Order: sequence, then structure tokens, then C-alpha cells
Amino acid sequence: MKVSCLTATYGRAGVLREAVSCFLAQDYPDAELIILNNHPQPLVVPEPLPRVRIVHEPVYPTLGDCRNRLLELADGEFVRTWDDDDLYLPWAIRQGVEGIGAAPSWKPQLSWHSQRNSVYGLNWNRYEASWTVRADALRRIGYKPNSGGDEHAPLFALPMAEGDVLPSYVYRWGTALWRISGQPEIPIEQRTADWMEANQDTGTPIVPVDLSGYWSDLWIHAASLLNARQREELRHALSRYLSL
Repeated sequence: MKVSCLTATYGRAGVLREAVSCFLAQDYPDAELIILNNHPQPLVVPEPLPRVRIVHEPVYPTLGDCRNRLLELADGEFVRTWDDDDLYLPWAIRQGVEGIGAAPSWKPQLSWHSQRNSVYGLNWNRYEASWTVRADALRRIGYKPNSGGDEHAPLFALPMAEGDVLPSYVYRWGTALWRISGQPEIPIEQRTADWMEANQDTGTPIVPVDLSGYWSDLWIHAASLLNARQREELRHALSRYLSL
């Protein structure tokens, strides 16, 4: 069962390549990553990236419009948001496929929240980029158009199953990137304009990078937040990438 991972990006090549590297490290093979580049400058991609499709269409006025275009492009039975500025552990796609069953959508109960200096928290999960959703169910409702930061709001109407599984998604706050969310009092037109002006990293090559430093920080600083079972699961999972 194919999973389409959907990335909307604008001038964030430095972190985008980390999100791409997270995708390439996934242990679920039947997946694609579709990147919609909404910046006028094309992305710099020195070598083809397996199972990664880049669409350069700098025509969409808001993030919500970008997400609806990505949904049109998706080939998978399942879709999930793959935000350009967050991190996804190697089992993220697989556990969504294993967990969703017959439900329209699924999410893990918990996800990581990180800030600068490797400060991690473990939060009850409302992070949309950790959800696995049936593509046909999402297409019936769509993302909120002409929006940014709240474009996922229609998804909350879908019945959602939860899994008590090893957290696999890291929401990164405080990465020095301008975020479009968190300022609902500012009109969407102004938020979008500010976001576009602030994000202008277009020249960093999109190449795979080493993620082991992030996984090491996660183990050192955050594993103690898990229960004994999940801590051992995390140690076992990360031992493929680290000497633990």
C-alpha cells in the first residue's frame, strides 16, 4: 500500500534536505515524497533522489492552496504531511500503515517536541505531520484553502484512531525559521507575505545529509521521558544508526 508524503516548501533548502534525508531513511519502501516548490527559484538538486518527485509551481497564494495541489499530485492510497522543517524517525511511515487498519486516519498518541540546544519534550499528539490519512477520505474534505497555519483544520472532522507506539515525529520549534503558524491575529495575506520574504534559502543543494547527530541527541536528552518498554524499543530502533 503506497504512501504519498507531501511537502510544501518555500525558500528553506537547508532544512528541506534534512526532511528529504528523513524520507530516504524510512524502512517502508512503498512510498513517494512529493515536494511542491512554491518559490520562484528552482531547487538545486545535483543528483536524482530515489522516490522523490519535485514539482516547481510558484503560483500558489497560500500554504493551504499548496497542500491541496499536493493532494492532487499524490498517487498513494495513504497520504501524510511531510513538513520541510521537522524530523521523522525511520519507522514513521511504516507504523502509520500498520496502525491505520480500516480507519480514515491514524496518529501516534505521542510525538516529540524539540527546541534549540536539544531540549526535547514528549507531547500528547495534535501534530498534523504525524498523521496517516486515507487519500480518498482527505480528498472529500480537502485542506482549508486561502489559509496558513490552520489549513489542516478540516482533518479534525475525520474519525481518527490512535496508537500507543514509539514516537516517530519531531516537531521542531525555535529553528530560527520564520513560521506561518502561531500568529492567527495577523491576516493570512500579511502572514504569507512575511513568510515568503523571510524564507529565501534557495541555493543550498538538496542532497542527503547525516542525521545521526539528531538521533544521538534524542537518545541522550529525551529517552528518559519514555516508559521502560518504549525506551527499550527506542534503543533497539536507533541501534541501527548509533552505537548504543
